[in-house]
Amino acid sequence: MEVGVVLPVYNQKPQYIDECIQSLESQKFREFQLVIVIDGANQETVQAVKEASNMLTIPYEIIFRNENKGIAYSLNQGFSHLNDCRFLTWVSSDNRHDPKFLQTLYEQFVNAPEETVLVYSLFKLIDQNGRNMRNDVIHRETQLKFMSRNKADILHQNFIGASFLFKQSAFVKAGGYDTRFEKVEDYEFWIRLLGIGEIKFIPHFLLEYRLKGEHAYTTITPPDDIRIKTVAASNYHYMKQGKTPKVTVMTSFYNQRKYIRQAIESVLNQTFEDFQLILIDDGSTDNPWQEILQYKDPRIIPLKIENSGKGSALNQGLPFALGEYILELDGDDWLEHDTLETMVSEMSQQSGDVGLCYGNRKIWFQKRYKPIPGPVHKGMNYKNKYEVLTELKTHCPRLYLKSAIDHIGGWPTSIAEDFEIMLKLAEHYSFYWIDKTLYNQRRLVNNLTLIKQIECQQQLKDIIEKVLEEWGGHYKPQFIENKGMIEKVILSKES
Repeated sequence: MEVGVVLPVYNQKPQYIDECIQSLESQKFREFQLVIVIDGANQETVQAVKEASNMLTIPYEIIFRNENKGIAYSLNQGFSHLNDCRFLTWVSSDNRHDPKFLQTLYEQFVNAPEETVLVYSLFKLIDQNGRNMRNDVIHRETQLKFMSRNKADILHQNFIGASFLFKQSAFVKAGGYDTRFEKVEDYEFWIRLLGIGEIKFIPHFLLEYRLKGEHAYTTITPPDDIRIKTVAASNYHYMKQGKTPKVTVMTSFYNQRKYIRQAIESVLNQTFEDFQLILIDDGSTDNPWQEILQYKDPRIIPLKIENSGKGSALNQGLPFALGEYILELDGDDWLEHDTLETMVSEMSQQSGDVGLCYGNRKIWFQKRYKPIPGPVHKGMNYKNKYEVLTELKTHCPRLYLKSAIDHIGGWPTSIAEDFEIMLKLAEHYSFYWIDKTLYNQRRLVNNLTLIKQIECQQQLKDIIEKVLEEWGGHYKPQFIENKGMIEKVILSKES
């Protein structure tokens, strides 16, 4: 047979199994063999597989295993029974396949250049009832932008999807699926497979991928768990290939679509090029992905999370950060063209106890559609951690030693996270000020600090009191306020 197909089956709804196997039986292309691997499924599922497979007129085999060992193990076992097939693929038991699914993938493959190891296509999304979840025109446009990528992008983003066919010889050379990366076994396999040869993208819908099924791993596995496993696979290969960047730029944003391109391009246009850019969409509702997907730079790692606030968003992006240094950039701000070069050069000359360096920032007041230039806010040098506390200042841009961020456990999740992280760092590290304007900060009417002024000021008081207690309780704070804003903190010795 030309094509070998593996269908791993764990507990599944009988209707979905029936629909999946029926869609395989309906394939126009008939030169394929099917291996069904029962991966410790319950009796209802086993019976559903037996009944559904009775309709098959193509060669098939069922492997029964009482112990559940996961998809990666099942795939390797299934493919070991298909050694004579030139091409391989696998399918999920709750998906449905277009009658031209195998025919199109096969024809595209045999007409592709010899060095091609994988062909893949668009796929539709259906819900638990089999209904289309997206407008086909809009979904097609979005998938085209996301999936038509260079193969190097696989190191930081899985763009392959669920509809694919790969060479048997490449599968063997890559070493099959790795059981250490269960739940993201496909993604980790693609990284190794794409290191062997080229890919070909087919811009046609060939498969219906079911979401929200009660047994689907995307339903039973929390998104954060999948994200962490994805990070582990990506970082494993980055480090294995020695591709760790010097700097990680981390940009979290919420509903800043109109400004995000300027932020991104200010990073991509840096004179210093050894960086990665992690874009963390903190649950935006203004569809920033229309802008983000325009960029194909492999140094960009786009993440979409549920809205949780800036500190939490940065922490969720932190496992992806591979740089020795981390630079923070808000989604509505932008860098000077030499920001990274200047800061990395200065930071690399400091002693190991310097955990943070920063420069000066220029303020821009957003008036309708045009930013109006404002003053430059300079940084400062501090004598000790208590001066960091009493001065109540924050600085931009901030370049952190990543090991320092790891040491303090990541970012605080308060509204005043930028001030609180300075206090946490000040307990263990020194700071260094670069007297040069390196950052452009946009001031908006809906600035979060202004909107939540009362809450923010109370949090500042709580943070300061808590930190002083953690620092030994030697001082008591007195807050000098003006129109509800804390202007100064005076410390007095505890009696």
